[in-house]
Amino acid sequence: MRYAAPLACLLTVSAAGTALAQEGFSFGLGASVSSNPYIGEDETDFGAVPILRYQGDGWRVGTDGAGIDLYRGAPITAEAILLPRFTALSDPDSDELDGIDREITLDGGLSFSYALGESTALSARVLQELTGEHDGREFDLSVSTGLALGAVPLSVTGGMSWKSEGLGSYLYGVEGREATADRSEYDVDASVTPYVSLSSGFPLSQAARLVGSVKVEFLPDEVTDSPIVEDDTVTSGFVGVQLSF
Repeated sequence: MRYAAPLACLLTVSAAGTALAQEGFSFGLGASVSSNPYIGEDETDFGAVPILRYQGDGWRVGTDGAGIDLYRGAPITAEAILLPRFTALSDPDSDELDGIDREITLDGGLSFSYALGESTALSARVLQELTGEHDGREFDLSVSTGLALGAVPLSVTGGMSWKSEGLGSYLYGVEGREATADRSEYDVDASVTPYVSLSSGFPLSQAARLVGSVKVEFLPDEVTDSPIVEDDTVTSGFVGVQLSF
């Protein structure tokens, strides 16, 4: 299962359009590509990612998670959110990762945004794992700004994600029961992962738009020192067509 990075890109696309979201149903299909930082795995993963979303009056649900507005008024918005968390360690293929298999988990938390200008915003997100797999937490802080490349609107984002020891170890560590003679037990300390992303949504018609994003994460030493991690960056991309009614 290789949904972790593509989902991150889909979340980036969704976040870029949240402020302009109108009530109704959206669906579509996209293609994803992502690098894999784990030892022995294919360097690049390809896949298809569905786009499904219903935007209600003050709430939403879809493949990018679920949310309920707590406050929405310039310049501040606040939302309670639920997000699935996928990982490439779910049924990995390589012999080097034999005996390691992570479950899909669910995070809940709060998301905030503060408009710094007409097209620039400061965003923060706090998440807590709810499914009892690792009890991990994440805090994400980012700044995004809108640009235009000719007729193509762009959203450029730079940020950092703090992950607790529990979450980091679940995503990149080796548990005691997974340790072997060639793979030592490893706990990932709390760490910060910087990232940059670029996303866009270009209208094709009144109902359809082309959406896409690229994201690069820079893995910290606490992660790259793990015996199952061999790369220090994760690059992912997504492009798809979304129809809204």
